[in-house]
Formats: sequence, C-alpha cells, structure tokens
Amino acid sequence: MSVFVLKIIACAAMLIDHFGAAIMLPNLGEPGFGPEIYVLTRSVGRIAFPIFAYLIAQGCVHTKNIGKYLARLGLLAIVSEPFFDMAFWGGDINFLRNTNIFYTLFLGAATVAILEKAREAFGNGKPLSTTIFYGTFIVGALFAPAMAAYALGADYSFIGVGIIFLIYILRPESRFGRTIALAIGMAALYSHNINYLMFSFVAIGLIALYNGKLGTSSPAIKWGFYFFYPAHLAALVAARMFIFQ
Repeated sequence: MSVFVLKIIACAAMLIDHFGAAIMLPNLGEPGFGPEIYVLTRSVGRIAFPIFAYLIAQGCVHTKNIGKYLARLGLLAIVSEPFFDMAFWGGDINFLRNTNIFYTLFLGAATVAILEKAREAFGNGKPLSTTIFYGTFIVGALFAPAMAAYALGADYSFIGVGIIFLIYILRPESRFGRTIALAIGMAALYSHNINYLMFSFVAIGLIALYNGKLGTSSPAIKWGFYFFYPAHLAALVAARMFIFQ
C-alpha cells in the first residue's frame, strides 16, 4: 500500500466524518439523518488521523528541508482555520481557539524538528554533562508544542502531538515500531469509545501494509492533498448554507 493510497483513504474517511459533523449533526432527525448513521460517519472518521499522523512522521524522516515542511503545514493551518470555524464552530473565526488538524500536524512536526536540532547540538557521544543537558532540554522543548496544542484547542490536542512524536522516535519505517506507537496513541485517545477504537485500529492495519513507496505522485497531486482539507470544508459549508437551509 503506497502513500498515495493511504492519503486517498484518509481523505475519504475525513470527508465522511466531517459530513457527519457539519451536515448531519445540525439536521439530526431529518429523513436519512438518523443518529445511527451519524454515529457511523463519526466512527469511520477515526480512520483518518492515524494515517495523517503517520504520514507526518514519515514526512519528517524524508523531507530535505524541515523548515519548508513546517512552513507548508503552518500555511495550511492558517488558510484552513476560517473554513474550519465556519463548518464546526458557528462561524466565530478565531485563529487561537478550537483550531484545526493542521495546527496539530504542524506542532507534531515541530517536536521532531526540535529533537533533531537538539541531537545535532547536544547529543551523539558528547560528554555526560552535555548529554544530561540534552535530555533535559528535549523534555522541556517537546513539552512546549504539546502544551501549545492544548492551549489552542487543536484537534486531538497534546495527545495528537505526542502520537506523531512517538511514531517518529519508534521509527516510522519500522512496521513494528509504528504499530506499537499507533496502538498506544489510539488507546490514549479512544479507550472511552469502543467504536472509535475499533475504527482507529483499522487504520493501524492499513498502515502496517504500507510498502514504502509513494505511488502516483506529482507536485499537483501533493498540493492537491494539502488543499483538499480547506476545500472540502468550504464545500460542506456551502452545501449546508444553500441546500439544507
């Protein structure tokens, strides 16, 4: 299973999830919009985040420029926020409260960037005192992005940031490592909801089948996947405005 296929699956699951949250929830009880179907849409949506988290960790491994990678994620976070707020928060646009998934992805990638900079500066066979300082620095520095996610109300909050970091340190190219990291992360997120937990484990199974290949790829496809997020939110907002009201 290639990166391209994983992205298609994640985007489809996310679209189903957001259809349930943005369209079905405000219209529960209308014909075809029963609570059972709504719950199913939200459960299917739990497939998306594990895939996105894994792909971010994998992207951090393979990117040639972590700064540009962070810039892309940050750009999408800002661009997406108005559509996210209109879709799920009543149109009260706020870039610092109840923020979208790209904030989480950006902060997760930031933990990796911090880790690698600290390794470069303080690790790799340096004297013990420096190594201890390195370890202390890592704990403190990684705490900051996680707490930022919490303060910003980002999707999946500090747990989402921690999952991306855990996948990275357990090596995303290792089938065993990524499976363990994701299993721990999904248990932390969904131990209270068996439906969500089961669907998130479907994603773990799909990621275990990843073959290390990009699959169909081009700059247009890459940016298309990035901008699918704000585009599908805008489409859902428009559908709710012009069809369901």
